[in-house]
Amino acid sequence: MTKQTIIIDNLAFVKRNERLTGELSLHDCPRLSALLDADAKNTSNKYSPSATLKFDLSGKQGVHGQALLSLSLQANITCLCQRCLKEMPLILALNFNYSISDMTEDDLMTNAIDEADDIDLQPISPHMDVIALMEDELIMALPIAPIHEQACASLVNQSGEKPNPFAVLKSLIKP
Repeated sequence: MTKQTIIIDNLAFVKRNERLTGELSLHDCPRLSALLDADAKNTSNKYSPSATLKFDLSGKQGVHGQALLSLSLQANITCLCQRCLKEMPLILALNFNYSISDMTEDDLMTNAIDEADDIDLQPISPHMDVIALMEDELIMALPIAPIHEQACASLVNQSGEKPNPFAVLKSLIKP
């Protein structure tokens, strides 16, 4: 098992309006794989996580000459339902926008860049690891406790009838 790497010079990538598309396996994302494996080891189920990760990364210059990256991810991941502890498919379709800049968070505040924009800041890097970026975004997008929407609804914990602990006190009351 070899870990695939994709390294780009993000500023040059944007200036040349390049586009990079492809597909990765879970083995190319060791942190994501370890996270899914850790969930599997906490149960007695025989479980082997599998995933297909499709990506599309494109660079372009904005209206004001800013360097922008656009990342689209489609992931089909098998994880464990935290209610029934059985395998369940998790399909993620994610889109991210990045501004390539050497600005710091303080510079953003002083330049009054609109925080409502859905653009994240990425530092200028001649050795940006694209797979690490995708893996970070996928890990953050995973639900904390994934559950089936309908399939295991019958397993929802139902409380049975329990005796009232104060019923004994009722017998102490004399009419």
